Amino acid sequence: MSEENKIPPEEIPQEQPENKDSADETISSAESITETEQLPTTTNQPQTEKDMEVHHHTHAAHGKKNWKSYFWEFLMLFLAVFCGFLAEYQLEHKIEKDRGKQYTQSFYEDLVSDSSKFRRLINDFQKKLTVFKSMSPCYDSLLSNNPPKNCFATIVSNSLWFPDLIYTDRTLMQLKNAGGLRLLKKADADSILLYDYQLRVYIESESTGVQEMQSKIRETITIMRNYDSWKDSTNTPPVVAIYGNNKEILNKYFNQLTIYSNFCQARLNDLKKLKKRNADLIEYFKNKYHYD
Repeated sequence: MSEENKIPPEEIPQEQPENKDSADETISSAESITETEQLPTTTNQPQTEKDMEVHHHTHAAHGKKNWKSYFWEFLMLFLAVFCGFLAEYQLEHKIEKDRGKQYTQSFYEDLVSDSSKFRRLINDFQKKLTVFKSMSPCYDSLLSNNPPKNCFATIVSNSLWFPDLIYTDRTLMQLKNAGGLRLLKKADADSILLYDYQLRVYIESESTGVQEMQSKIRETITIMRNYDSWKDSTNTPPVVAIYGNNKEILNKYFNQLTIYSNFCQARLNDLKKLKKRNADLIEYFKNKYHYD
């Protein structure tokens, strides 16, 4: 081929970059695209066993727990429960101790209240027994139709009634029925139970001995009333003995009165013992718990 027929290659003009910054941005974009293409694509395909082995548990390196670990965990749990139990027990013990103090304070107040009642009852029985000392001379004078003034009337009026004991039992009932005795100290509980026993013995003897004889005496006194002397009166009917052939009625009354007087003397002795026991308990609780 001749030189004329040769076509000279076209000269490709080289493009000059507009500026350096544009070139840098182009390079960065290219690099980003390349990195994006190289990132593995995440799919919903299930992981294989080989892939899962990469995610080990963080504590797997420590191995399984030995018996010491379990022992210390058990010990700590046991100590926590035990300490909680002790705290609850101490609180309950304190509450019961305070309740026991309240019971003793209340019982002490009952004792002080009963002390005045014992003095009054003892005084009433002593007055009755003083009147009954004149039974024998009064009986003789009635049979001779020459009784002293008011002799029989005074005896009868003192045999119509008897002073019964009504003690304060609010605390005793709570202690026995609500299980309050277990909250008290043994010495306190024993002293209270002994006092309660003495009171119950007195009440029993009062209801069976004195009260029964009192009822019989009242019936006899009713028979001895002279209806003819008070039937037209609006006042309290006077007690008039029937003499002569009714000596049997007087004999019955004075026999009953003698038994009744013995019962009254026995109750007076019991009341004196109760009053002494009452005073001893007041002093005991006052000194022990510093009550006013």
